[in-house]
Amino acid sequence: MSKPTAMYDLVKTLTEIPGPTGQEDLVHEWCADHWSTITDDVQITGVGNVVAKIGGQGPNIIILAHGDELTLMVTSITENGLLRVWPAGRDLRGRPALRYVPINQPVLVMSDSGPIDGQLVYASGHVISAADQKDHFEWADWFVDLGLMTRERVTSLGIRPGSRIVVNSKTRRLGDAIMGKAMDNRAALSIVTSVAERADTAKLKHTLWVGSTIQEENGLLGASSIPEVADFSYAINLDVGLCGDVPGTRPETHPAKLGGGPIIVHQDSSGHYSHRMTMAMAETAEANGIPVQHAVFQNYGSDGAELTRRGIETVLLTMPTRYTHSPNEMVTEPELVQCVDLILAYLQREPLPPRWTAGK
Repeated sequence: MSKPTAMYDLVKTLTEIPGPTGQEDLVHEWCADHWSTITDDVQITGVGNVVAKIGGQGPNIIILAHGDELTLMVTSITENGLLRVWPAGRDLRGRPALRYVPINQPVLVMSDSGPIDGQLVYASGHVISAADQKDHFEWADWFVDLGLMTRERVTSLGIRPGSRIVVNSKTRRLGDAIMGKAMDNRAALSIVTSVAERADTAKLKHTLWVGSTIQEENGLLGASSIPEVADFSYAINLDVGLCGDVPGTRPETHPAKLGGGPIIVHQDSSGHYSHRMTMAMAETAEANGIPVQHAVFQNYGSDGAELTRRGIETVLLTMPTRYTHSPNEMVTEPELVQCVDLILAYLQREPLPPRWTAGK
């Protein structure tokens, strides 16, 4: 059995905290409590983002992840106590997409009185005839069974339309990897926390902030108010990186692989990231012997787009992740640590100069 490590403990702790979109409180309260052991300057903003000023000298830079995870919501409760569900974010298909299939997983229902255990299921087995079989799921096919037999017993627990639901699988080591739910984006939040823990502020040539946003999975809403916290010149946004190293993927469009090192993303569906900051990150990696992969992503977006929109020069750094948007997301511990090492090395280099200076 592998020995416990600080990074693994962070990942396991953070991924197993329920943090639905729009209800990230438990995750961000953990961050505020933990980061308060490092600095006195911690705040949870009015909308629920959590930020902390770690210190250093130079322009403000924020290392940012997001606290929410993929979420379902209760739309109604049947007479016999089953919860009908719907996605918590925008649904362009009108049915579950193949890239999000959490069916037959244990879940937590965030009732008014606290999390309640349930199971996300569908009618299956011998009660389904050949004539009933479909080519794809509809939202109406999925429901949560609490093992209770009446609507009254369910509602007495504080469950109602609008209650949020998250997968409740446990995080574990699997061979050389770590597997579990909500690596998107708690593995990134583990990197953020490790950066805060390891930073030697006397060596930093930037003033370091760390943070986590709400509702990234619902239109990047939380990131839009990050610039109101401080005058940030730069941001390193962290998220999951897409790998094309398993059957059913296309390595020609997703050439990155698990075990190949952190992925620096030049462009995704939501925008282009700072070219000069991206190349400075790559140069820092080479100078410090840290392997990196380069990528462009489609069908993908990040908080970095919203930060750019609000005037913060941003780079997107990702950790290779298999099986994104599933209950079985997979990362490797060495690559999480490499992300931390790369960020800390970057913070010790001279800040990028102004893009233009009058008179020169």
